[in-house]
Amino acid sequence: MSTTHHTRTHHTRGHALVVGAGVVGIATALWLQRHGWRVTLLDRQLPGTATSFGNACTFATYSVEPVATPGIWRQAPALLLKPDSPLKVRPAYLGKIAPWLWQFLRHSSEQRVHAISRDLDTLLKPCMSSWGTLLDDAQANHLIRHDGSLYIFETHERRVAEEMVAYHLPFEVPIRLVENHELHAMEPALNARAALGVELPGVSRTLDPYALSLCLFQRFLALGGRFERGELRDIHRSSAGGEQVSAVLASGQTLTAERVALCTGAWSKQLAKSLGDELPQDTERGYHVLFEQAGAVLNRPVCWGAGGFYMTPMAQGLRVAGTVEFAGTQAAPDPRRYRYLANGARRFLNLQHEPASQWMGFRSSMPDSKPVVGQSRLLPQVFYNFGHGHVGLTLGAVTGQLLAEMASGLQTSVPLAPFSPHRFG
Repeated sequence: MSTTHHTRTHHTRGHALVVGAGVVGIATALWLQRHGWRVTLLDRQLPGTATSFGNACTFATYSVEPVATPGIWRQAPALLLKPDSPLKVRPAYLGKIAPWLWQFLRHSSEQRVHAISRDLDTLLKPCMSSWGTLLDDAQANHLIRHDGSLYIFETHERRVAEEMVAYHLPFEVPIRLVENHELHAMEPALNARAALGVELPGVSRTLDPYALSLCLFQRFLALGGRFERGELRDIHRSSAGGEQVSAVLASGQTLTAERVALCTGAWSKQLAKSLGDELPQDTERGYHVLFEQAGAVLNRPVCWGAGGFYMTPMAQGLRVAGTVEFAGTQAAPDPRRYRYLANGARRFLNLQHEPASQWMGFRSSMPDSKPVVGQSRLLPQVFYNFGHGHVGLTLGAVTGQLLAEMASGLQTSVPLAPFSPHRFG
């Protein structure tokens, strides 16, 4: 490996390889550079083109509540069987997902949910400060808006809205109930079906997550970072000895490094297994449709919780993104999911035209809704940073910072035990 690249820091700690060039991987690479590492970023695809491309554009700083909540036992069967539902399991995938779903439901007790919320809160509180450092450095703030977000509810959902406010208040999340007239003053395009709202004024969004990934990636290159296109096949101790590990690519090429960060999202389970860690990771497939020319319809991201999707104004138009489908990484997209999103948006907005584009991607999800950030069992030079579920964009910078601190032998600014890869036994 060439040693001619230096970061701004006055010393270099050695070479770090970051596998995965989504927003989590790019943020991790930037934080490693800030800690004095010479960094190579590896991905089989171009940076920012996979899951990070299609997200709901929102920094969900309020997202302390895990996906599995106490009532989900009762709701799950109906949700999974209804044709029009925010949560679907492909029948052919049911056998494969069953152990994950069992763990998921086990984490839905009131006691577990509150413990998970407290853990997530430790990452969510500093997450925008971690982002601020990277956004300032990459001069990417023109891609960010700080206009809050809004959850909308129909008349019969009032109790759900009140419970949402009550749940978040102890975590000091800025949140308030917005009644009918004020809601429609904030978002005039919403029809009468939206009867009340919950405003989250502290939420930021990006106008274009792909442009944001590219902007951060350009900064990474400007700081001496290298990008390699290729697929990781195996990691083992380097025959050269010392602290080095060797990463073997599908092409046969070998990259050596003192540290390896696996930010491999939905493709992490097998890699972790080869490193001695059996992790209950699966993928929640998310979908989006884009209504071009409708970018100015809403003033901020608007979420219909019962429908499981966000409607976000962005540079290209109005992106309607969300829902959960369990079907693994191989099955083709289900066209009914696109229709579900388009019809869901039309439930509240007057959108005459058809969506101009549609997309499907893979969220890397753990059954306890917490990311995996920590060292591998067999090779302590290898660090994990994946499993962010619905908050990959939100937590990418803070978990990247924590990984860089850990990889550099520093005390982490947030305790990482709750996110350890070994928490599953």
